[in-house]
Amino acid sequence: MGFLIFILILFGIPALEIYVMIEVGTEIGALSTVGLILLTAAMGGVLFRVQGLSTLRRVQAHLDAKEMPVGDLLSGVGILLAALLLFIPGFVTDTLGFLLFIPPLRKILMISLLAQAMKGGTRINVGGFGRRGGPRTDGMRRGPDGSPIIDGDFEDLTDGPNPPKAGPSGPGDSPGDSPAGSLPPSDSARKTP
Repeated sequence: MGFLIFILILFGIPALEIYVMIEVGTEIGALSTVGLILLTAAMGGVLFRVQGLSTLRRVQAHLDAKEMPVGDLLSGVGILLAALLLFIPGFVTDTLGFLLFIPPLRKILMISLLAQAMKGGTRINVGGFGRRGGPRTDGMRRGPDGSPIIDGDFEDLTDGPNPPKAGPSGPGDSPGDSPAGSLPPSDSARKTP
């Protein structure tokens, strides 16, 4: 199914663009059609610069506040796609590009593309490369099931008859007197050197 869509896009969009250019050329003339295509490409460059710089400033503000600017990054990808569509000669791609420069439409499209990617089994990893098995940059090691591995040190204090405990009840109390929420020491605990 995906290959069929790829072939349809590869051959369908250029054929549609040629058809629309011929129709527009017969109405307004060949020179005017070429001028209009160049004008839309120039407008795409200006819109890309204005909206792209504003998105870049918002991303920088989020990063300065130590926040992850996921929404603004998706918006930046949408702006880049819109500019690319406007630089491709043709009126159909120009129309799609101009629609992507409208922020609410861009947001809807980028969220739907992200939802499709996640539904298709693509793992989105904000800290890494966003692909299965890609390196992580958040410092968190993961187990085989994807659960986080938390490193820590411990000391086995079960050697004596009444092991000391930390907490509000004080050291030396019996295990039955442990406060709520604390766990008695495990027999399987290993000693650290």
